[in-house]
Amino acid sequence: MYFQATSVCDALLGNPQFHIRGILQRDNAEAIANLQEKGVETVVLKVGDKGPISVTKLKNIFTDAYGMFIVSNDAEPYHVMRREIEIGCRLAEMCERTLVKHVVYSNVDYIYRVTGQRCSRYDGKGEIEYYLRSLNVPLTTLRLPLSFSYLISTFTPVKESNDTVFYGTVDSELKFDGMNYGDVGQVVKLIFERPNIFIGKTIGLTAERISVDEYVKTLSSLRSTTVGEWRYEKLPMKEYQKDKRNNREFATILDFHTSYAPIRDPETTRALYPNVQTFSDYVKSNSTIINKIFKV
Repeated sequence: MYFQATSVCDALLGNPQFHIRGILQRDNAEAIANLQEKGVETVVLKVGDKGPISVTKLKNIFTDAYGMFIVSNDAEPYHVMRREIEIGCRLAEMCERTLVKHVVYSNVDYIYRVTGQRCSRYDGKGEIEYYLRSLNVPLTTLRLPLSFSYLISTFTPVKESNDTVFYGTVDSELKFDGMNYGDVGQVVKLIFERPNIFIGKTIGLTAERISVDEYVKTLSSLRSTTVGEWRYEKLPMKEYQKDKRNNREFATILDFHTSYAPIRDPETTRALYPNVQTFSDYVKSNSTIINKIFKV
């Protein structure tokens, strides 16, 4: 979620009417110095994995705040998801108590509510949104698609002889929505600038729809040799799970986005931010990092 918070901060700094107060969960001297150099007021709120969350500190942070952008950390084990929900609900309560005038909540789809499949990375965020809505705070909700950076770091290939092979459990021609979360900032800036238009709205974002085959083909452009083939192979879930390198939760997420998620219109996102990156653009601008991850 670092990419979202950073992009929102940078975008809002482009409007001199906004004074930015950034909440950090860790006392990171370098990050604090970088933010302060940009003109961001920084507050450290150490919440950790357990223990009470200081209401006094939260109230001080929220004092005189016009708006709040909330994005929660990804949670994987269930006990971490419970903590994610707890922190998110405390933030929601403080938005209500301090009469914050505009809350922008960055969310994904609530997979369990749609398919009955548990997905801690997504479901905790869905619970937080339900709680925010129950408090009737002035809310704009963003529903984000698959993150390009999450795809790159999770949907990685293995070497089979000279071939580079991506394994998954969905059909290769099925498409999913994706986006560079670093582009969220400009969208959030516009939302805060026009509260009369966006309060009460839920906005589904996407940069484009691509298939698994297109994902592999785009990444194959980075290869340093023409020897071997880049390809995708679909496996039954039981066989997929036998290899510990494979990520069952990612399989659940990809299955959701290819088969159950609402289809979103990239033109809606471009209307909010015309320069949103396509996957091809993202791969070109991050080729060095991707090469290190894939070792191509």
